[in-house]
Amino acid sequence: MVRARTTFGMCLICLVLSACFQASGGEWFKPGVAGDLTARDLAQCQRDARLVAGEEGKIDQDIIASRGADWQASGSYAANTSQMAQSSDKRRAEMVGRCMRNKGYAQPK
Repeated sequence: MVRARTTFGMCLICLVLSACFQASGGEWFKPGVAGDLTARDLAQCQRDARLVAGEEGKIDQDIIASRGADWQASGSYAANTSQMAQSSDKRRAEMVGRCMRNKGYAQPK
């Protein structure tokens, strides 16, 4: 009976903490900032990163247009375009992280 209450209590604590984590905008925290402001700041950083990545994506499209035939002939088209997409995703994530840190947010380690 005591063990069941302890287990229930621990589950309840985990549920409450996970709700706090979700309300704060995911993985970003800033002392004294409500979850809705964190979510708005994160959304703004993501929008800004998408705009920059969109411009960089145009460069990638030019590269694909000029090198695509060579890549297809060598059988490396899928690997090269996949690598470009992964690199773009990584740059976008780095931009979001830099933006959020500039706004005073941190991520748990």
